[in-house]
Amino acid sequence: MKAINLKTEFLKNPIGVDMQNPRLMWNCLGGIRQKAYRILAVCGGKTVWDSGKVMSERMRAEYPNALVSRQRIAWKVQLWDEADVAGEWSEEAFFEMGLLSPDDWKALWISGNYRVNKKKRYPVDCFKKSFTASDIVEARLYVTACGLYEVRINGKRAGEFRLAPGHTDYRKRIQYQTCDVTNLIQNGANVITAELADGWYRGVAGRGD
Repeated sequence: MKAINLKTEFLKNPIGVDMQNPRLMWNCLGGIRQKAYRILAVCGGKTVWDSGKVMSERMRAEYPNALVSRQRIAWKVQLWDEADVAGEWSEEAFFEMGLLSPDDWKALWISGNYRVNKKKRYPVDCFKKSFTASDIVEARLYVTACGLYEVRINGKRAGEFRLAPGHTDYRKRIQYQTCDVTNLIQNGANVITAELADGWYRGVAGRGD
């Protein structure tokens, strides 16, 4: 019996996880019934959790240790079948933490250089910034907006999501998105652009007269 389809919080290899004790889950291949499981988790080449053999038919478990911002955990699963025969280890999966503390946010809010008239509709705001980079190993973009946005780096779209950041009560909570932008950033000069529309923040919803 082998564990397959490993997921964290129902997602395959997610980045930007922002909850402690995320749920790890899997499916079984082969055998009739799972009798036990063992989870091995590694961070930075060191074992950070070994569950040992757990007698359970449940195909999920919670990661038990404290996690910190941007931490990446790789994990795999070994199963025992109904005859208590150990199977081979699963393929490795991972999850990566997002920003867990308000202090992790260093950027400031930016907006258009005009005063908003609530009775007027506006075109999309456009923002642009140049920056330099070198010796890139990994790069992440943590981004959000009041309204609907799209970010591009060197002309290529960052992230696969649409209609971000989602509809929430902006006075209380704004969701953010995490993108792996390692392949979008080049050594030397780079340009990041953002287009921002009214969206649900200051757009018009419902039927107008």
